[in-house]
Amino acid sequence: MALTVLNRTNMNSLFTLADVCYTQANYGNNTNTTLSVNTPRGVLGGSIAAISAAGGDYVAYPCNLTTIPVGLFVNDAAGAAFDNAPAVASGKIAVLKGRGSVEVDVYETRNAANNANLKYALGDKLYSSAYGLLTNETSSSQVVIGAVTKVPTTASPTLGLEMWL
Repeated sequence: MALTVLNRTNMNSLFTLADVCYTQANYGNNTNTTLSVNTPRGVLGGSIAAISAAGGDYVAYPCNLTTIPVGLFVNDAAGAAFDNAPAVASGKIAVLKGRGSVEVDVYETRNAANNANLKYALGDKLYSSAYGLLTNETSSSQVVIGAVTKVPTTASPTLGLEMWL
């Protein structure tokens, strides 16, 4: 999955990955996303990185409704099949944080409660879903990740955001 950095901000490689960052199922738990059965396990580039009070110092987790968002994962934890796997080798991963402009191709596309299509509009506030993906549903989380700066379309399915974290 991909995170495209349009205007670079702070990239932090201080975080060690919690074990769940390598094993998290990205499809099957929630099919209301841009993901498919071919999506790899583990955290994805463009998904939301978080910390947990139970995790210890500088340990990154996939964001959910009980963890605290700190930025966006820059790369997939598993890496690409044709690439080396720096997160697996080092146990570290880069997290993008601060006021950056980015586009992501992993985000919620359907409402969790009624399965209706989500519609994004310029300026919508973005939050974390229960699965660590961006959504404009306010019931999912109270921490604002950023605001929509590019609405996804069929021709260009990425979601643009100005990060506020």
